[in-house]
Amino acid sequence: MNDFVPTTAPERMAQEPEVSRKILRQVLGWLAENAADLPDDEQREIGRQAGIRSGLYAAEFPEADGGWSLPARIAVDLREEAAATGRQYGFRILSAHDGPSWILQDATPGQRERWLRPLIEGRWTRCLAMTEEQGGSDLRELRTTATRDGAGWVLTGRKFLITNAAHADLAIVLANAVAPGASGPTFFVFTTDTPGWKVVRRLPGMDHRYDQYEVELDAVRVGDEAVLGGAAQIGGATGMAGERLTHGRVCLAARAVGLGGWALGVARRHAARRTVGGVRLADKQYIREFLVRSDVKLTAARALVRQAAADLDRHRLAMREAAMAKLWATESACEVIDDAMQVLGGRGWLSEYGLEQAYREARLFRIVDGTSEVLKETIFHLPGGEGGS
Repeated sequence: MNDFVPTTAPERMAQEPEVSRKILRQVLGWLAENAADLPDDEQREIGRQAGIRSGLYAAEFPEADGGWSLPARIAVDLREEAAATGRQYGFRILSAHDGPSWILQDATPGQRERWLRPLIEGRWTRCLAMTEEQGGSDLRELRTTATRDGAGWVLTGRKFLITNAAHADLAIVLANAVAPGASGPTFFVFTTDTPGWKVVRRLPGMDHRYDQYEVELDAVRVGDEAVLGGAAQIGGATGMAGERLTHGRVCLAARAVGLGGWALGVARRHAARRTVGGVRLADKQYIREFLVRSDVKLTAARALVRQAAADLDRHRLAMREAAMAKLWATESACEVIDDAMQVLGGRGWLSEYGLEQAYREARLFRIVDGTSEVLKETIFHLPGGEGGS
């Protein structure tokens, strides 16, 4: 993997898309030869290490923080291409749910150096503890509290469906700050070896490769340095989350397009080879219906993803554009994979063809980083939609 350490300058990678694409294809080629037959968990880890060594991991984050300042419009294309391998190592190359969070862009300079840089460089992993069992991600139902106590804070509560909680070095926790003169939803950042951080249980689900956990915050004591963004951001988590989660939504949408594209490729190859009654499946009109409508859906999804990414590069909030991209891309990915399974018939149901596992993964995309229903509300209420007029 040392061969993947890039020799080009970060600004050249940012300005010339083919530089980063060339590096990605070198990495994917090496992984195809050396990791394709490994178990899923080993594929994910070797993909992550290849991403770190190649410089692609977290490349879209600012160069000042350890990234490459890669434009979002390039990063989404790379994420799509990596996901289109259909391999577990693909989505790990450019960082994933345990990598750096855009929420940390609102950190103070000292916090960025202390918390963000180790994540961008791949030395640490993190978890984002926002959701709770009763209220989900609805901040109006936030029960976890951070109570002012002397020179610091005491965090108490429970978090539910927290990805990577048992393995993270760093936790970003949403809590309702309670203090004289300043209160409201606030992000706190601290290492998971802080006393009182307790992983209660693992929550097995539809896709065993995604580790979800329930976490208890049992009087976790932190100082003022744990308040993300400093004192000025106490009570400011709602705006921070709304602005910063758009990046994650666009990245996930790009990944959904790539996974859907892989499934469509499986269906096309099968339809070209398979004959029924002496006629190729690809020559049957109802099979062409599956293939064509899938192609159209993915093409539209890709356009929405690229539009949202371009808006992010122009420093627009792009909340509505990101919501549209994630909604259409994730819903389409599930539909495309389902159609591909139908094209393959009984084979589509078998694990050896990979479509059933791809569907498990794509089905999760419609829930994480904003459910499809939440995204529809966002699209309706933000300017540009009928509800925003």
